[in-house]
Amino acid sequence: MKKQTGILLATGLAFIATSATANAADDLVLRPTRSDIVTANNQVNFNVSGAYLDYLESSGSTRLDSEKGWTPGLSLSGSVMTDLAIENLYLYGQLSWNKGNSNYVGSYMNGQYGDVRQSDKAEIFNEDFRIGKGFAMSDDFMVTPYLGLGARQWSRKITNPGGYQEDYSHGYAGGGVMVQFSPGPGWVLSVNGLIGSTFAASMRTSLTSGGAALTPQTYNLGNAAIYMAGISIDRAITDTIHANVGVDYLNFRYGRSPVSSLDSTYEPDSRTSQVALKAGLGFSF
Repeated sequence: MKKQTGILLATGLAFIATSATANAADDLVLRPTRSDIVTANNQVNFNVSGAYLDYLESSGSTRLDSEKGWTPGLSLSGSVMTDLAIENLYLYGQLSWNKGNSNYVGSYMNGQYGDVRQSDKAEIFNEDFRIGKGFAMSDDFMVTPYLGLGARQWSRKITNPGGYQEDYSHGYAGGGVMVQFSPGPGWVLSVNGLIGSTFAASMRTSLTSGGAALTPQTYNLGNAAIYMAGISIDRAITDTIHANVGVDYLNFRYGRSPVSSLDSTYEPDSRTSQVALKAGLGFSF
């Protein structure tokens, strides 16, 4: 009896071991190991940032006023790369916020550029979304074309006795590509660029305490090309926690508005460029 029990026990253990091995093999077939690039594309990131704003209003070759300076900020982003519907479907979203002071250079009425120099308050929000498809050239190299859509809002508060508040906003749409390379285990370098156009660009003026007695109104601005580029490095510290640093560049223009029927004023041509440095932690899933 004991001998038969031993045989049965040994047979049972052998069956369990065989089943476990088979299940492990099935798991390897059903759930292959993800590349470092795909892992980096499935995470949520929290970043601190510093953005340098360079804004200039002009009439032809004549400078009218400008804003320049660094503003601190925060950003939250998330991306997913999955085989839902299509292989390596890529979804990305980012919300960023910067607030601080910028250096204003302008003029008094009918004066010269540079007559007025002061520090103004600035607050900027950006919303960026992308959808694309990744093409894996190898485990260490991927190219992902994407469509981009987003918006930007900039609150500009000119603080001198003749000051007022201006709120700029626009949407944008365009196409871009992201190239990713993994130089070693746990490392991913990403480079991306987008070309598109702004739409629904406008600037709304409002009164400030002790400021100019202007007529609050909204100016419709001309749409123009927009350029975006970025580079980042992602490092997997653990299977879940990642560290990252990056630089984002943005450049766009606003065209001159029509002359207002309320007070015969208009918003001139302008151009904006911004460089944002960011660093933070990511959590992969």
